Amino acid sequence: MSEQEHPTPDHAAASTLGAVLRRTGYTEEAIVDLLGDEGPGTDTAEVPVHERRLHLWPSTLATVVRLLLLQLPVELDDVTEALGHEGVEALVRLGLAEAGGDLVTPRARIVPAEGLLMAFDGFARGEDDPVGYVASYTPTASWLAALTPRRRVGRALDVGTGNGIHALLAAGHSDHVVATDVNARALAYTEINAALNGIDNIETRLGSLFEPVAGELFDLITCNAPYVVSPESKWQYRDGGLPADELSERVVRTAAASLTEDGLAALLVSWVAESGDEPDERLDEWLDDSGCDAWVLSLNAADPLDHAAGWNEHLSSDPAAYGAALDEWVEYFASLGIGWISEGAVLLHRRDGEAHALRVDEVDEDDLEFAGDQIERVFASQARLAALAGDDALLDEAPTLARTVRVERRLAPGSRENDTWLVLDEGTNAEYELDPDVAEVVALFDGDRTLGRAIALVGKAFDLERRELAELRDDSLAELRDLLELGFAELP
Repeated sequence: MSEQEHPTPDHAAASTLGAVLRRTGYTEEAIVDLLGDEGPGTDTAEVPVHERRLHLWPSTLATVVRLLLLQLPVELDDVTEALGHEGVEALVRLGLAEAGGDLVTPRARIVPAEGLLMAFDGFARGEDDPVGYVASYTPTASWLAALTPRRRVGRALDVGTGNGIHALLAAGHSDHVVATDVNARALAYTEINAALNGIDNIETRLGSLFEPVAGELFDLITCNAPYVVSPESKWQYRDGGLPADELSERVVRTAAASLTEDGLAALLVSWVAESGDEPDERLDEWLDDSGCDAWVLSLNAADPLDHAAGWNEHLSSDPAAYGAALDEWVEYFASLGIGWISEGAVLLHRRDGEAHALRVDEVDEDDLEFAGDQIERVFASQARLAALAGDDALLDEAPTLARTVRVERRLAPGSRENDTWLVLDEGTNAEYELDPDVAEVVALFDGDRTLGRAIALVGKAFDLERRELAELRDDSLAELRDLLELGFAELP
């Protein structure tokens, strides 16, 4: 499908096709059974292997996988047997395939993701992709899906919706969803994908970022816009076309201003710094007086050369082109005084009050799972901490550990003593090492006993002197605040 040829958002045809595909059992699990764990994320290089594996297990489902996942031409008779005449007709009417002679040739891909059927442009071809290319369910899309709380809301907004995955996910827990994109091709796919999945509460609006919803407020905002810091404006799904991290700044500032009271936002963005010594100073500027508590999760951070190498890896088979791109990007960063680039998520919670929290933590993207419950605990704790009259007031609170927290004893390196670690089995899958004395206090957290009482009991059990008890109190207050801000603990 060329840049000028958009898919046709025929809702009736998409609804028919979705029903047909579900009848064939075309799911992520089925693909894994046929092709292995990495099957749903198949890229061009794996197609020859998977094509031959499917020949070993011919079936209706194998035909669908060959056509829609591997993007290979398939005999018309085989596709008709798999999808029926109505399925083939729907594919053609949507512009997702051509039927000519004895073959059906795919013009797009349809892949199951997050329990949904998602249509988008075919395999990325690097330099040959059109500006309006609509990407697949990418790793960054999976990060945002994991970092979006799923509480029930009235109005949700997905900015730079692309293939619509985050609008579709929000539709499951929202009364109404607005999806914006500057790319009409992306909105066509979003409408097709909504109909493929029987979703009818999504409204698409054409325009850049928040322009189509200016002045409106939302209970939930998601955004996986083109946040990559680059000197190029080659691809709408990647390059923002603005200097440095200006697009990300606009997203963060406008999202904060577009939230209802108690509203939440999950935004994937980039931010730059002069060096890795102070990588997050820009975030203070963006979020000052935002009216929101913010939890920032840094997922990737690199110097200019490594950043350029990662985003130009598609050129690595052509050393001359690859080297030229690296030089162009590094020169661009140098001209702007950029020595460090971070990529990650800015999570926002709008809350009435004068003082708001900003916390930045590093997260391993490979450890990331659904973090909605953890995020809700973090923001609930931020609100409670802000309402307390100083840290001393925490002494009268009765904390408890989240139900997904495990306590582990680990032998300290070079020692015969065990350290105490808290391990969170959800969300960011973070680990936290407790001070040995504070570990004794945390062991008494039960949701009924106050922190002050727990400290007193430990002091008595170990016969601590007044100075030692004061140190335990200060350390316990500091570590409890940390545990609350990370979602390890909560205040009932």
